[in-house]
Amino acid sequence: MTTPKKPESPPSYGEQNVGQEGAGGLPPDLSQRLQNLTLPPGDENDRPTVDQCIAHLKLLETFHVLHDEVGNQEGLFDIGEHGVEQSQDPMVHIRVREKRWAVYVARAVDRFRKWWETCVPTSQRGGQPCGKLRATALRSETADMEMAALRGDPTYQMFTSATLPPLDVLIVWHAYLLNPRCFFEDCLRHGKLDFYAVGLPWYLIDKFIDPFSFEYKPPNESRTNFERNTGLCWDNRQDPMIKKISCPKCRKSVTIPWTQGSGYRTGGHIRSASDFAPGIGYADGDLAKDCSSCGFPISHDMLRVRKFHQDLKALLSDQVPLPGTILDVTGKPTKYHPLFDKREPPIMFASSLARSPLSYDLLHVTNRGGATMEHVKRVFEKGLRNKAYVREAKGVPNYRVYAKEKISIRRMFSRYWYNSSPFALDLTGAVIRQGNFIEKMHNLDWLHSPALSWTMERLVVKYGRFFELMKRYPRQVMVPTLDVDLAWHTHQLSPRAYFKHSEALTGKLIDHDDKIEETKLSDAFAMTSKLYQKRFGEPYSQCTCWYCEAIREMHMSSVDRVLKTSKYSADQAVHTDPHATSDPLRSPHISAHNAVRDPKAKISRSCKEAQLDRFYQKACMRARKEHREEPKRSDYYYGYYWGMPMPYPGYYPYAVDPCVAGGTSVYAADPCFHNSTVGAYGACVSGACGGMASAGGGACSGTAGGCGGGGAACGGGGCGGGGGGCGGGGGGGGGGGGGCGGGGA
Repeated sequence: MTTPKKPESPPSYGEQNVGQEGAGGLPPDLSQRLQNLTLPPGDENDRPTVDQCIAHLKLLETFHVLHDEVGNQEGLFDIGEHGVEQSQDPMVHIRVREKRWAVYVARAVDRFRKWWETCVPTSQRGGQPCGKLRATALRSETADMEMAALRGDPTYQMFTSATLPPLDVLIVWHAYLLNPRCFFEDCLRHGKLDFYAVGLPWYLIDKFIDPFSFEYKPPNESRTNFERNTGLCWDNRQDPMIKKISCPKCRKSVTIPWTQGSGYRTGGHIRSASDFAPGIGYADGDLAKDCSSCGFPISHDMLRVRKFHQDLKALLSDQVPLPGTILDVTGKPTKYHPLFDKREPPIMFASSLARSPLSYDLLHVTNRGGATMEHVKRVFEKGLRNKAYVREAKGVPNYRVYAKEKISIRRMFSRYWYNSSPFALDLTGAVIRQGNFIEKMHNLDWLHSPALSWTMERLVVKYGRFFELMKRYPRQVMVPTLDVDLAWHTHQLSPRAYFKHSEALTGKLIDHDDKIEETKLSDAFAMTSKLYQKRFGEPYSQCTCWYCEAIREMHMSSVDRVLKTSKYSADQAVHTDPHATSDPLRSPHISAHNAVRDPKAKISRSCKEAQLDRFYQKACMRARKEHREEPKRSDYYYGYYWGMPMPYPGYYPYAVDPCVAGGTSVYAADPCFHNSTVGAYGACVSGACGGMASAGGGACSGTAGGCGGGGAACGGGGCGGGGGGCGGGGGGGGGGGGGCGGGGA
C-alpha cells in the first residue's frame, strides 16, 4: 500500500480516495487492505507514514482484544464475581474485571523487566559493549554526548521473527516508548542505545497480527526463545502466582502472592464498588509482607526506598547519576563546559547533593525499616538548608539554589514517588492510562472504514501542523486531538527517528506529557484550538459535540460573525460537513487519556464546568439564530466498559476516565490521581518548588519536572525560565499520554 500524495489541507474524514474503491464502488477486502502494508525495516522516514499508522491501529486493536479477554476471564488470578451477580451497579462488576487486568499488567511489567535484562543487549554503535552511564563519561565525551541518542545502530538481527516477545511484553514496551524522555534516559543510563535505535519493528510485528481476529500469532521459535532466555512462560497467565524478591535487610528470599485478599468479601451485602478490598499482594494497593527470616516489613513504600538506596549506592561507588539528573531541559544529555570543569551542570544538582556529606544521612534513613520516600524528602530538605552542602554540590562558593537546580531535585524525586521498578516511570500506570486511548481508537473504528488510508493521510498532515505549532509556541502547552495523537504516538514508536525530527525542528526532544490535571488539560486544548485555527484557517477538531462547540464559542466574537472572519468561516465549515459527528464518545476531539485528578483542584474543576456550560448555552443560541440544530447534550451518556453499559453523568471529554478514577482499591497506585496539596505524599521538596504544571517529572518541550508521580510537567517556564510543577501522588508516571507539546514546567 503506497502513501497518497499529501494535499495542501487535510481531507475530510468522510472523503474517500477513489483509488481505494473496488469494482462497483465497494471498498476492497478488509484483509487485503490491512495486509498489503509497506513497512521497511529501519527509521528512514522523517515522519510517520500512512502504513505505519495503519499498522499501529492494528496493534492497538490487538491490545484491545487482549484487554477484554483478560478482564472477562472468570476466575483469573482467583478473582471471581461470586456474590455480585445480583448487583445492579455496573461499577461493581467493572471493579472485578479491572482488577484482573491490573494484576495482569503488573505481572507484564515484571516480565518486561526480565526481558529487558536478559534479551535486550547492553550495547551501542551496532553491538559494541556499553556499560551503565557514569558521570565521568558525561565529562570526557561532552562533545559527542549531546547527540548520544544517535549512537545506537538499529541492528536488525536484534529482532527477528524468532526473537519477538509475547503480547503482554509488547504492550508494556509500547507504553514505555510513548514517554520519549524517560525511555531515552533509561536506555542511555543502562547502556542500551542500540535498543533505543530499533523502536517497534513494525515490519515484523504486523505480519503476525491476524487481519480478521486481530490475534497476535508469532512463530513457535519466538515462544521457545523467550521461555529459554527468561525462564518465564510465554503466556502471562501461566506464570506462577507468586513473586520472589530478596529481603532488603537479610537478603533472604521472600515469597509474595501477586494478589491476596482483594475483591468483595463473601457473605456480606455488596452496596457499591467502594466495598472492593484492595488486597495485600505484590500487585495490590496495600502490600504487606514480613520477611519470614528476619521479620523485616515489606510494603510498596519500602520497595521505593530500596530502589533509591540501590541507586544511591551506585552513585557513590560507580558514579552512576541518579535517574532524572542526566537529561537537561532540552531532553538531551547535560553538557559540561570545558571552561567550568569544576562546576556541576544544574540538572546534575540532585546527584551532586546526594554525593555530599548528606549521603551519610541518606544511607542511614534508607537502611532502616519503615522508611518511606517522605523520609528521604526530609533529608534533602535538610541538605538544601545547609549552605556548605549546597556549595559542595554546586562546585562553586555560592549557596543559592537556582531554578534549573530545583528542577533536578523535583525530577529525581518523580522517579521514586510511586515507582519501585528499575525504570524512570511506573510502567503499570502508563499501560493503564494508555487503555483509555486504545478504547477510543476501537470506538472510532477507522480500521473498518472504506476511507482508511485517506483518514491516515489526513491525520499525518494534521500532525505535521501540530508539530509546527509546538515549534512556533515553545512556551505553550499543546494538546492533541485523538487523530493527531495517533500520528504522534506512531512517530514516538520509532524513537531515533522521532529524536532526529524533534531536534532538527525545535532543538530539543519534545516529550509527551503523561499526567496533566484535567482542567488544565482542557484550558490547554482550548488554546491549541485557537492557535491552530489562527495559523491554518481551519477548525482543529472536526467535531460538533457540545464540548467542541463550547470551545469554538470561546474564540468567537460578534465582530468575527459580522465581518465573516477566518474564525467564522472555519466554524461554518464544521457545521456544513456531513461527516462531522456530535457524539462525544466517538469523536476525534481532545485526547485526554493523560488526564489526572487533583483533590486540590476541586474548585477550579467546578469553575471550568460552569464556564463550559456558559459557552455551551451561547453555542445553542447561535445555532438557533442560524437555523441549525443545537448541539446535543444529555444528562447521561452511555458507553460500554468491559461489556457493561456505563452511564456517564455530566460527561466532560477532558475528564479522568470515571471507570479508572478512584481506583486505589484496584491498582498498586491510582494511575489517574495526583495530590499537589502542601505536605501531601509526593508533593514538592521544600526549597525546590516551582510553578504548577502537571503531575510529573519531564517536560514537553522545555524545562520540566514535577515532584509527582513520574509524569511530565507542562505549563509556563519554557527553556530558559525554570518553573516546574509540583505534582503529587498518583499512579506513577509514564505511559505515553496524549499530553502536551508546549514548553516547560
